[in-house]
Amino acid sequence: MASSRGSLSDDLKSDAKTFVQKKADEMEEEQYDRPKWSPEMSYRGQQYRYLTHQSNVMGYVKVKLLSASNLKRRDWSYLGSVPGASKLGLSKGAEISPYMEFGVGRAKKSSSVVANTSNPSWKRESFTIPLRKGTFSDGMPVILKVRGMESQAVLESVLPTAVKGDKSLGNGGVDITELCTGSKDIIDTTIHLEPQGEVRCLIGYEPHGIEPAVGDIIVMEAFARKSANLILDKDAPMKVLAVNGNYLHAQYRMLTERFGAVKIHRNSVFVVERLNFVDGLWNLAMKPSDIVMNTKVGHKATKIAKPYVNYVGELAKPAVFSAQIAIGAVKASVNAGLSGASAAGGSILGTKSPAKL
Repeated sequence: MASSRGSLSDDLKSDAKTFVQKKADEMEEEQYDRPKWSPEMSYRGQQYRYLTHQSNVMGYVKVKLLSASNLKRRDWSYLGSVPGASKLGLSKGAEISPYMEFGVGRAKKSSSVVANTSNPSWKRESFTIPLRKGTFSDGMPVILKVRGMESQAVLESVLPTAVKGDKSLGNGGVDITELCTGSKDIIDTTIHLEPQGEVRCLIGYEPHGIEPAVGDIIVMEAFARKSANLILDKDAPMKVLAVNGNYLHAQYRMLTERFGAVKIHRNSVFVVERLNFVDGLWNLAMKPSDIVMNTKVGHKATKIAKPYVNYVGELAKPAVFSAQIAIGAVKASVNAGLSGASAAGGSILGTKSPAKL
């Protein structure tokens, strides 16, 4: 009987949690770049409720491929030397039909093939590459890798490299860390390939997740952290004090336990906690009791009354849990209404769109 009553209590406790908190608990182990938890930066000592809203994606690298030049086959193809192989479609022979591969970490995207040229150009070749959490260590530069490739005939695709030759035309890369941290808006660059060739493209970056607002709790993305920074703890939470365009003024706790402020670009951070209107009212209602109980008199009263409070609390548990569920239901309903109102307001007033390539 006691065990069934205990399981019922656990179920009621679980139901009293918000939906977002449940999701945060479920996905906590799968979350990369987990920040340090600070009770004073969280909602009433809970885990950060918006920790997983990015689904482990920091942002998206946007690439517009323009052209390539001076591409050359690296290896001679044995199959291409067979008389009539090119006409039969068994090999590309001496012709080069290149395409480009772009990648960040394990995520890769390929362009379309331009037939029979060493100096291809693309008119409408744009794609988006996800920048995933866990790809980079703290302070590690973000490198966009580029690889020139030669299109293969059907037969060549099943033959070993020793027969068909290496289909890679060259490899290169460009550091886009300044783009990700907001120091640059767009990179217009020519990437040199080794051993030969160049690729020209435009590169942009769009952060993923909730747009930071005043009062939000934020943490730096991995690419914005530097191990040599002794002033600001690399994975500590910060509170947004003001928003000025793409820049945030945020407050953080220093190693000396004093508070400092920093100006940081929106691209460099992600939101882990946000207190909405309902949360604010709930905190406001609870603050007077918190203040009283944190005084010396409050501590002494708590110590004396604790045995009696515990006994009464056990008797009152069913009623308390029922009240928690009711409050949770009301909060969920009001939050849903606020979300709808926010969405409607956003559609009427419009939102700021990122720079297009």
